[in-house]
Amino acid sequence: MKFKRLATILMAAAMMVSLVACTGDNGENSETPVTSGNDVVEETETNHITLAESWGFENFYTIMTPDVSASNFGITYYLSNFYDVLVEYQDGEYVGGLAEDWTISEDGTVYTFNLRHDVKFSDGSDLTAEDVAKSLLAVPINLGQYNGTYGRLSTIIEDAVVVDDYTVEMHLTQPYYNALRELCLANPFGIVSSEQLNDDLTKKDTFETATYGTGPYMYAGDNDGQTWNFESNPYYWGERPDVESFSIKSIPDNDAKILALKNGEIDFVAGITNVSNESFVEMQNTEGFGAKVDDKSFRTGYIGYNLSSSMFGDEVVRQAITLALDKDAISESIYGGLYEKADTFFPKTLPYCDVEQTVYSYDIDRANQLLDEAGYIDTDGDGIREKDGEKLSSPFQYQAGSASDDNLVVYICDQLGKIGIELTPQSAQMMDWYAMITTGEYGLTLFKTQGGFYDPGNTIGNIDPSMAMDPIISQVAAYLPGGADLITELESTTDEERIQEIYGIILTTMADQCLTTPLVYPHQLAVYSDKIANYDFPPDANFTAVQNITLK
Repeated sequence: MKFKRLATILMAAAMMVSLVACTGDNGENSETPVTSGNDVVEETETNHITLAESWGFENFYTIMTPDVSASNFGITYYLSNFYDVLVEYQDGEYVGGLAEDWTISEDGTVYTFNLRHDVKFSDGSDLTAEDVAKSLLAVPINLGQYNGTYGRLSTIIEDAVVVDDYTVEMHLTQPYYNALRELCLANPFGIVSSEQLNDDLTKKDTFETATYGTGPYMYAGDNDGQTWNFESNPYYWGERPDVESFSIKSIPDNDAKILALKNGEIDFVAGITNVSNESFVEMQNTEGFGAKVDDKSFRTGYIGYNLSSSMFGDEVVRQAITLALDKDAISESIYGGLYEKADTFFPKTLPYCDVEQTVYSYDIDRANQLLDEAGYIDTDGDGIREKDGEKLSSPFQYQAGSASDDNLVVYICDQLGKIGIELTPQSAQMMDWYAMITTGEYGLTLFKTQGGFYDPGNTIGNIDPSMAMDPIISQVAAYLPGGADLITELESTTDEERIQEIYGIILTTMADQCLTTPLVYPHQLAVYSDKIANYDFPPDANFTAVQNITLK
């Protein structure tokens, strides 16, 4: 059970790759003519673009679990094109989405949302409070055994009550400081037409062949097994985007994606799992193409330690490792300056994360001095320090498949060799790597926070070992005053000052004791043809927002 839930959260939020054909009706009602994707291309050729991804689509519901799809979570990263949410997060504050405004009860357990009027779903039906209420109540039901995978909110929804046609109350079993941020996530809180939910609120099979949201686009209902076509939602309530229709072509190989872009087969590729740093720089320097890097970091790449091991359970060893790594060199040499160095576990721009923390600057001499003073000595001249008969030697497990990770591991091993620590790289396929991490059969590894709106709340929530989601970050609980009870308090208090105080305790503890070693803050990338003038990355850059593409 624990392993399955861990695999789900990593596939859905951290992996961002490898995430069939779907044919059938596109969900239009009789009032709107059905238009195939090919027809859209012919009629609005200048306003149609083609994107490339590593996968296709087999389901268009807002909630992805292995029970829905064992291998393809592809729709996850495009949900915001089809489904709106109640609340959005922009420029550091919450603003209305489908909810014009909202109030929160004094005890923090009842959220009352006043909905926009005259909003329709892509099938022509009106958005009402009943759709919102059923969408909220359907989340824990359709998550099933994976409830809690995408955050705590889905586990504490007690009820959703329709007050009138455009007012709905969300009742929680307890207050929860991160509720609004989690409501910003289309997976799992995108609002769907309640007509497409069964009486028990499970999703209908209609989601296999159509989208039923209020967003700017909808599935056109056709594909050839390699290319899926999407078109404008004729009932969209917001400002019409430049792109009127688009196709997504499955091209698993990233080099082939770039070749297809150069050959004019596609117009747009986004995401660090699709575009390497080398490809980005190449397209940036190629006439007739555009390349853009998001100015926001969207997650943290870090070293995770097995804190129960005798070697990495020693704070001195972790401090020495942190001091021995030149993060500026990592940023420039390995990531071409497209990622920025990470001095803290979360960027300070994230909510509650602007906390003064210990920062370790690159100082290899100091690293050697710390190990000397702690009694780690190379007694036999083999270049590896030892203490009490145990050598500072460990396997370095990491996921296979990323050239940048390969280069980063080589750099880390080389640097730590300079301070007498021997690491042996061991790459493994995703599920094998997960198994080693879950069972504690590792020394140290490369890992990433969940990123986007999942940070910081969902990552911090996983410090509680009872969540059984993240065996690396959950080790932090043992080092906190009060242990996991501190997370329980955080997730049930309405006192903003106390919330900030608890974040301060957590983040300073992690930094002071080097419980992880932050390395870089990745930034999302996009490359595109000269058909496209610009792309504005969405606030949560985990997702690709076609509506943010501006055409020439």
